[in-house]
Amino acid sequence: MCLNYHMPMIYTVFGFSSGTFNSAALSIAAAKHRFSLSPLPLQERMMRGYGVDPQGFSLLEKRFGRRLENFVLLDDIAIEACTRLNVPTGERLGTIGLDEMGGLVILLFAQAYYTEP
Repeated sequence: MCLNYHMPMIYTVFGFSSGTFNSAALSIAAAKHRFSLSPLPLQERMMRGYGVDPQGFSLLEKRFGRRLENFVLLDDIAIEACTRLNVPTGERLGTIGLDEMGGLVILLFAQAYYTEP
């Protein structure tokens, strides 16, 4: 029997009162981290982060009740990478399903993050 159901993609919402999420710094730090682990067997995991368009910004601002300059949505792997690699994520506000955002998100990055198996 094959169950066909949709698992919602849940992302953690982070807000910035000034500045933005630095996806370039994350990319560089992730590459350096991979290089430092290179003699070891590695496990590849995909991390993703999204920004929001103006309507998405308005939706998040209403939902989280904050006056912030920017928002970023990060999956659990991206959060793990940011924590390990010391990349600032902003203020953790809560979670949201990607499907709740509809077409109001903009893919900032989708890249491999390597860890030891």
